[in-house]
Amino acid sequence: MNFKSNKGYTGIDISVAMIIILIFIPTTFGIVYSLQRTRARTEREATAINIATDILEIAKSLNYSDIVLSNSNDSAFKTRLESRYTSATFNGTLDALESNYDYAYYTYADVNNKHYRIQVGVLKYYPDGEENTEDIDFVKRVKVNVTYPVGNSTKSIDISTVLQNNS
Repeated sequence: MNFKSNKGYTGIDISVAMIIILIFIPTTFGIVYSLQRTRARTEREATAINIATDILEIAKSLNYSDIVLSNSNDSAFKTRLESRYTSATFNGTLDALESNYDYAYYTYADVNNKHYRIQVGVLKYYPDGEENTEDIDFVKRVKVNVTYPVGNSTKSIDISTVLQNNS
């Protein structure tokens, strides 16, 4: 019996190995890239939700009369926001809030230096549509819009809550 010697690779062995490598390596890199993009997008969205939730929790923890953002009044709400977020101004508005809101802009950069633009608004509701009587408002709506870039697009989270005057 004459058996062939197993002292090396044949051209067919090398060709099959190259085809397998050329199929599986790009597929593996594509899956890893897609997973990383999804993870980064999810982290950005989670941070934006955490920012909005944090601001609403600050508003809920304060006295009703302290939930004011106007420039003429240094309220506890505005002070607490400025201790956590950087006060900012933007050209124009983020178009998230209606014009009757009292609003302020902030920015935030996380540990990875990813930037978020924050718009906080407070709207007072008055009984019977009387907007000139400051001392009889019963309900305030606090609205938070967090805008952040993801890839080539811009995403935003918009959350609001209604607070009642219990005094």
